[in-house]
Amino acid sequence: MKRLLNIKLIPFLFFLGMIATSCVQDDDYNVPEINVEEPNVDVNTTITAVKEMYGGFEPVKVEAGPDSTEPLYIEAYVVSSDESGNYYKQLIIQDKPENPTAGLSISTNATDLYTKYGPGRKIYFRVDGLYIGEYAGLPTIGTQDGDEVGRIEIEDFENRILRSTESVELVPTVIGVGEASNPARLNTLVKFEGVQFPDGVAGVEAYGNLNNTFGVNRTVENCDGQTVLLRTSGFADFKNMTLPEGNGTLTAVLSIFNSDYQLFIRDTDDVQMDGERCSNGGPGDALELPFSENFEGQTAGTGMNVNISGWTNVNVNGGTRLYEVREFDSNKYAQTSAYNSNENPYEVWLVTPGLILPSGSTPTLTFETNDGFNNGAALTVKISTDFTGDVTTATWTNLNATISSGNTSGYGDEFTPSGDVDLSAYAGQVVYIAYQYEGASNGTTTTYQIDNISVVE
Repeated sequence: MKRLLNIKLIPFLFFLGMIATSCVQDDDYNVPEINVEEPNVDVNTTITAVKEMYGGFEPVKVEAGPDSTEPLYIEAYVVSSDESGNYYKQLIIQDKPENPTAGLSISTNATDLYTKYGPGRKIYFRVDGLYIGEYAGLPTIGTQDGDEVGRIEIEDFENRILRSTESVELVPTVIGVGEASNPARLNTLVKFEGVQFPDGVAGVEAYGNLNNTFGVNRTVENCDGQTVLLRTSGFADFKNMTLPEGNGTLTAVLSIFNSDYQLFIRDTDDVQMDGERCSNGGPGDALELPFSENFEGQTAGTGMNVNISGWTNVNVNGGTRLYEVREFDSNKYAQTSAYNSNENPYEVWLVTPGLILPSGSTPTLTFETNDGFNNGAALTVKISTDFTGDVTTATWTNLNATISSGNTSGYGDEFTPSGDVDLSAYAGQVVYIAYQYEGASNGTTTTYQIDNISVVE
């Protein structure tokens, strides 16, 4: 009789199993639906408003106005995922699924966040009582941990976050590599087109470190030689996968660590590089004389790299810092320095397009330089006739030119002329002029500014 009763229970248990299965949403990968109704929340602040409370020093407590007793809620969309292990105890959100204006990192002790708050999931998050600040430059909200932002305990986090029934397809913002150092894009989903991993790394190295759990930076470049860092955690489940060899798109969350802007992918589906590679910008078509460049047509500012058709601007050690366009007193120029680069050594090259020097001519190179906070010589000017896009494989000869020097406690009041550099020995050939900076964050950090480059017959 007892055995007969157990048999009769089987259809009932099967029916219960079917009910449980029917609660699963297709976009949540076998995760039971948490809420069946949209939370009734009064959204009364924004990510932007919360970030503006931070004054740039110690974390600031987020509080409602003195006459308000209502909790402060923001509305946001999740852009990160810890499913692959590339994120840990961190939830990245932005204010809109498309064309976001602000993003924020939530620091928490909660894990497996993807099971409830996957990419595209709309959430409501209570922020009052927490602290807004930065972690290594990244806008972050959490608890107070001395003069830093700490992690929110799991129970508190779960009490603060409300999961919307809405899950949308995120539309990453397409930006250029030169725009990757824009702080307004931090903690938002971005997309790069026409990018690749450099020669010698693509198809050879893995995303991460095969031998330990330390994180690894990999350089991503566009066809103009501009670069940005891709950061992979030592715990990412794809860290042993080989970097793709082709050119294509990269979707990632923009982050920062101190002065280094970094990209974090959710998984390798964010990397679609199966197109034909470019030659890292290469030298492009050779130009006839006269040739001149004063950088006035470029956009100036911190992180605004020199990006001129036919030029090569490259960091040979894979770092992100390059020659930037800067401006002072309405004058624009190219500038670089190893100071605070965290690179040892720091080596950056700025190379002109190919220049056709007519046979029988007596071409002359001139330019101007200025130095600042000089603690050692770091700039040399070189010439090559066999440059094809890779500065490390070309043959380079030093040119005898005057370089600004001696300004140890600031910058020179005026730029220093190079003098006339005779190029007649190269008449009848195509040449490339390079400005090579060799320094180190823990050594020579002199800043150099270059302007008014000219080659005439």
